[in-house]
Amino acid sequence: MGSERWRGRREPARGRNARRSRLASRHSGFLLVLVTWDPLKSRRSYWIVFVAALAANLTSLFNGFAADDPLVIPLNSVVTHGRWGAALLGPYWHVAGASARLYRPVTIGSFTLEWRLWGGSPLGYHAVNLLLHGVVALLVLALLRRMVPALPALAGALWFALQPVHVEAVANVVGRSELYAAAFFLGACLLYLDGITWEGYARALRLAGLCVLYLLAVGSKEIAATLPAVLVLLELGRASGTAPPERSLGERLRREVPLYVSLLAMLGAYLFVRWSVLGTILGGVPAPWFRGAGTGTRVLTALTLWIQYLRLMAFPMALSSDYAPGVLSIPGGVNPRVVLGAAILVGWVLLAVWSWRRQTAVATGLGWFLVTVLPVSNLLFPTGLLVAERVLYLPSVGGALVVGGLVMVALDRATQRTLVLLAAAGFILSGLFLWRSETRGPIWASNHTVVATLIREHPESYVSVRARAEALARAGDTARADRAYESAVRLAPDLYSLLVEAGDFDLRAHREARGEELLKEAIARRPDGAAAYWLLGEQRLRLGDGRAARRIALEGLARAGPDRDLWALVSESYIATGDLEAAVRARRAALAQDPTSKRDWSRLADLLAALGRKEEAAAARGRAGG
Repeated sequence: MGSERWRGRREPARGRNARRSRLASRHSGFLLVLVTWDPLKSRRSYWIVFVAALAANLTSLFNGFAADDPLVIPLNSVVTHGRWGAALLGPYWHVAGASARLYRPVTIGSFTLEWRLWGGSPLGYHAVNLLLHGVVALLVLALLRRMVPALPALAGALWFALQPVHVEAVANVVGRSELYAAAFFLGACLLYLDGITWEGYARALRLAGLCVLYLLAVGSKEIAATLPAVLVLLELGRASGTAPPERSLGERLRREVPLYVSLLAMLGAYLFVRWSVLGTILGGVPAPWFRGAGTGTRVLTALTLWIQYLRLMAFPMALSSDYAPGVLSIPGGVNPRVVLGAAILVGWVLLAVWSWRRQTAVATGLGWFLVTVLPVSNLLFPTGLLVAERVLYLPSVGGALVVGGLVMVALDRATQRTLVLLAAAGFILSGLFLWRSETRGPIWASNHTVVATLIREHPESYVSVRARAEALARAGDTARADRAYESAVRLAPDLYSLLVEAGDFDLRAHREARGEELLKEAIARRPDGAAAYWLLGEQRLRLGDGRAARRIALEGLARAGPDRDLWALVSESYIATGDLEAAVRARRAALAQDPTSKRDWSRLADLLAALGRKEEAAAARGRAGG
């Protein structure tokens, strides 16, 4: 088949035996055993990679729900109540006021189905994540075996299976979106390669299968939209192999035009549904540090991130659950970090071009990483984060391709002594990766362990500083909490939730002027957020200014939309000015947002009783539960 013409794909018996004879004449019997151990026959390499993937992440199996897990699964009524319509044709986030608007029906649909199986126990979800990572590692091995010989393919797949950067995607249940996207994406790549020479009905089935896999991949996570570009990369890779295909590159690309058009049509259909559900195409709200910043600041920041990409791919020992300001910084202009990041990016591209006809797997791997990381790199458009280890899961397949290609070069060119040293280095690196992954998994056991680890490893992070401020405030150490909040706000001055939290703290600490200033700043940063309006209006109400409280609450309703707390504040403001009938109407509006609120039913009962409407008051009190 056409894909067998790719470099390293199942060599003919004569060529493979000749290659082994050359190696046998140059290296010791031990190395000959390694090279001639043929996983294509024994299939032992599949078991090795699968077991390695499980072993590296086994410590995460008994984690609880951490980070975003609770909001997406146990606290999400779509999942817990089996609301399939909302799961498949609703937003990923069902939390009021969620900043990121995402559409991932495959992931939410999976959680909805699994709730019927595991309920609120996180063990089942983590077990599925663990097995999925093993499956993805097998797919990476299968892809590598179509590009390089067996031993380099095994090395690259083990690098992927043991990679510590992947722990965040596996150890968090919501990392499922990364795992699904990678699995369907790799499945599509393998189907594309293996079906290149198919004709007739088989070719039509290949096209249909690729379209289905593409929809499942982008329905799992948006990063999979890059599949058509990666397929072109794979086709270009075939053109640079040692045994050229029977058709020219132009002829092969023209032959695949119906496939590429179909994939783009599938992407268009997905984007249309996404727009219908979310009201936007991009969806995600830019990270706070990008709001109000120009394109230049965003691009300069994106260039600095290439330092982190290279570090995390090459030596991922120093990891973090947070790469926001404090851990990383937003450049105010061109600085050494920007120059270094730009040099890495340019060097990355030049190395891919230079190696294209010298080592196909290395070139394809570099191109794979570049293409798949672009949607989350902030280079093309702002995203909701700077760097997150989980988003490198699919791009790191490119790293596995690079490793496989480099090992292939080493086997071809290294002396016996060098090869022994490289083998020893590989075993040591595998051990380090395994140890780092195993020790990394348990930090995602709960929100407490995540934050505690972050405070220990990265006390400079604004998240760590904010967590310390919260702890000091709970302990009653107002002075130190105040200093901590000031430090956190300096690190992340555009973060709405932090401004609201710090403003609330200042109001409760009787520093009204500072608290109101922070809340007004929060409103300026995010006019559609309800919390700042409510806190500011509550402060006016405590000062006895009901009209000012009402004005603020109504402004919040106009900008943020219907909100139970804001309508309740309107009701209280009418009580303060003596208009009980208006207070009743506003309280009913609050109940329209949350009919289960016993506090609002109880307050409504009191208002109705004060107006002498005893029967209505009794009915409302019954709804309040007493």
